[in-house]
Amino acid sequence: MKIKYFLFALIALFPSLAAAGGWDIDVSGHAQGIYGYSHRPRRFKSNDKNNHIVGQGDVSFSAAYSFDDDYSASINFDVMGGIDQELKDYNQGAWGEEAYVIADSPYGRLMLGQTFNVDAQFHEGAPEAGAIGINNSEVVDFIRNPNWQRNSRGTRFATLNTTYINTDGVAPKVSYISPSFYNTMLGLTYVPDAYNRRGLVNKRASYSHDGGFVAALYSAQEFGKFKLNGSLGYAEFHDNDKEMSASLRLSRGNVSIGGGWRKTYIDGRDKQRRIEVSEQMPLLFDNYREGQAWDIGVGYEIGPFKTALSYFESKAERTSNKDKITVFSNQYQFNQYAEVYLAAAHVDFEGADKAPADNNQGYAFMAGIGLNF
Repeated sequence: MKIKYFLFALIALFPSLAAAGGWDIDVSGHAQGIYGYSHRPRRFKSNDKNNHIVGQGDVSFSAAYSFDDDYSASINFDVMGGIDQELKDYNQGAWGEEAYVIADSPYGRLMLGQTFNVDAQFHEGAPEAGAIGINNSEVVDFIRNPNWQRNSRGTRFATLNTTYINTDGVAPKVSYISPSFYNTMLGLTYVPDAYNRRGLVNKRASYSHDGGFVAALYSAQEFGKFKLNGSLGYAEFHDNDKEMSASLRLSRGNVSIGGGWRKTYIDGRDKQRRIEVSEQMPLLFDNYREGQAWDIGVGYEIGPFKTALSYFESKAERTSNKDKITVFSNQYQFNQYAEVYLAAAHVDFEGADKAPADNNQGYAFMAGIGLNF
């Protein structure tokens, strides 16, 4: 079923849902603006502006119905967009939508529609705070990463940009999450068509509309005053690649430390990486299919204040492309409606050769405000 038909059906349902008894209708949203100043070595001066402002916002609609204490279902529709962001990776480029249905029962949770896969939902990894993270990091809005490209000129991911499995983005899919057994859950995702702008796949790749599946395990345990959360994931995308991931988060009181890891590889059944290049399929556009990424960090939270210091690194297996991102990010929540952000970051992006246009490095200092409703 094409997603546009799902969207039309969802929109048509809203008037009747609002009038029906027993339905819980919710509308919420978030908007933020971030100013950043970047400083780079003279060699990379022409790669970015020193001063840059970006904006982002989203609105979420949901209609939930509880049949009894054990059975419930919800219809969800989220709209999001960004201004002057480096990666145009929402479903429609600068903006996007996510429509999905969730059904809960004693037998588990079933999800249908535009959602992230179960590994992305289970993943813990390095702590983050505020508006600047390290997975698919927003720092590239201020210091461009030549290894990551998603815009009207083409799509190119020469390295992985997350430690969780995000190759399929929020492509329409079916996911199942089992009931908790000793605080452990199993998740399965089937993806009929893996291409999605929030993922890594170039739409002109020969395998772009092939399917795949993802399996993941999540566990949350307590040992005295310590809490330990972790996940394991595995994915196969037909003719594309195989992927593995893991994450772990240890916390006690207000302090947490965590990390994540991901590996991608090609075996004999997958199509080899293309050598031919074009404007829409640039050199190493699917180099992410053979690589690794890992992150580690520490976070602290007290009252309305959150802070995190985290590090992310990804590296291609067969080329010298590499990313190193260190982020110190902070958030202060004034009230339920307003929060402020302050962050500093250092990045080192290495390409396959020494050309300045294929490399970048420097410092970025960012401040902003977020509004919730």
